[in-house]
Amino acid sequence: IKDIPGILPYELYDNVTRAAFHLFPFRYKKEEFQGLPRQKFLSALNEEGIPCSGGYSPLNKMSYFRDAFQWKMFQRVFPKDMLDFDRYVERNQCPENDRLCEEAVWFSQNLLLTEQSDMDDIASAIEKIYNNADELSATL
Repeated sequence: IKDIPGILPYELYDNVTRAAFHLFPFRYKKEEFQGLPRQKFLSALNEEGIPCSGGYSPLNKMSYFRDAFQWKMFQRVFPKDMLDFDRYVERNQCPENDRLCEEAVWFSQNLLLTEQSDMDDIASAIEKIYNNADELSATL
């Protein structure tokens, strides 16, 4: 899949000789797919019989953080100057993580425990979506 424009597979550092994956992540660059939104890409992959997900959402932006700051037990543990939620949000911006959460595509481990022909089917499905991205974008 590394040869398909807009697909950036996970890369190991130079001196890494082994790795274990419970997920196989890669980055999806919608610009290379005629602007096809990632959710539409994920749906198209699933329609091709390739189960996948978009991974995590930016955890520092989840609504439960605000709730935690208002929880009495949380307020007992942390000093008052640390309980300013707006200040917390301001100090904890993670633009690279946000970008990764917008681009990530995950394949689960069980999808990868199969024959080479199934791996080829995954690559073919992604290539098919790439080649038809303009038509898929038009159906939005």
